[in-house]
Amino acid sequence: MLNAGLNYILFCYHAGANGPKNGSIGSVRPSTVTLVAALFAGGCLYPPVTQPPPDSQQEVVIPLPYDLAWDAVNSVITQNSFRVQAQDMTNGIIEAAGPRFTLHDADCGKIKSVAGAYTAEPENNSSSVYNFLVRPRGREATIVEVRATFNSSVKVPLHPATDVDCVSHGIQESNLLREVLAAAKQTHRPEYAKPAIAPHPAASSASAQSSARSTVENQPNPPPEAPARSSHGYSIGGNFTLPAPPTQ
Repeated sequence: MLNAGLNYILFCYHAGANGPKNGSIGSVRPSTVTLVAALFAGGCLYPPVTQPPPDSQQEVVIPLPYDLAWDAVNSVITQNSFRVQAQDMTNGIIEAAGPRFTLHDADCGKIKSVAGAYTAEPENNSSSVYNFLVRPRGREATIVEVRATFNSSVKVPLHPATDVDCVSHGIQESNLLREVLAAAKQTHRPEYAKPAIAPHPAASSASAQSSARSTVENQPNPPPEAPARSSHGYSIGGNFTLPAPPTQ
């Protein structure tokens, strides 16, 4: 019976109704249990108590048709340097791996030991995975959902590390959905400009001739030439006859 008690103390990962009661384990006296606990007690890992975030923090409706919404979600994944592990546009599913997370992002439970109770912290090898679900809502709107999964190994004193599925606080999901809304405002179908129609050669020639004719007609007329005059002020080309000289 003593060995069974030692096993429970050393591998106490979850406290529950099956734990020791009334200060004894089988027929072992309380003083013996206290001595064993003092020598070998390591700690217990209690599961997270945080409730998963509500749907309102994990989904949003964007005013874009399905194909453009898909592009907006992928642009957000690229901006955050997530690594796409799987995607299926037919079913609207994208699975992307993110960076390590912190206590700010998820609850990994509590550790209780002889030193007291404290929050279990994610290790450096913790992982985050974001599952995006894109679904059409009519022809001009789309529902985008983000579900986060956080996993980390947790070290309990005097126990081997164990993997824990931590419960999200909903913070990263909300941030990603805000980025999707912002990307949706910048996502549009490409616009193709119509090529300019070159003028017909005959029309160009006629236009050039018309322009030249207009230029000639609009030029000012030259001033009239002044009539030629003699040195005496009479016209050389007139019918006027000079008088004969007087007789000597």
